[in-house]
Amino acid sequence: NMTATPPTKLETNEHHGRQRIAYFAFTQGAAAGDAASTADLVKLPAGRVRVLKTASEYVCSAFGAARTLNVGHTGYTQPDGTVVAASADTISNGADVSAAAKVIMGAGTNALGTDPTVVYESRSGLTIQAIVAGGTIPIAATLKGYVVYVLD
Repeated sequence: NMTATPPTKLETNEHHGRQRIAYFAFTQGAAAGDAASTADLVKLPAGRVRVLKTASEYVCSAFGAARTLNVGHTGYTQPDGTVVAASADTISNGADVSAAAKVIMGAGTNALGTDPTVVYESRSGLTIQAIVAGGTIPIAATLKGYVVYVLD
């Protein structure tokens, strides 16, 4: 686009954007969470945000046999008023968390599609959320990590 005639403006999340990090730390309470329990991890700011999936990662304690973790969002409203429904796995899909693990989101067997990034354009920000599948979240289970994104 930069060499087009006339030049086409690139969004800052595509060229010369600033990389930012949103850290999260989640600990399950004194009772186990239900199957399909969720953990709100971080809220990303409003505007056009590009999440760098393969630069984002987490470490977790053992969740138990057959447990997997998806990372997606809770839904949001685009600047034009269009409502985007929640999506459980736009960043990471089915990462094995049965044993303690370090997971690079969007890489390896939990990768989604061919783009190592995902773009969200929201009016008031959006919440990144993890959802456990295959069973409950055990008492005192931990999930710590960060989401890397480009904004301005």
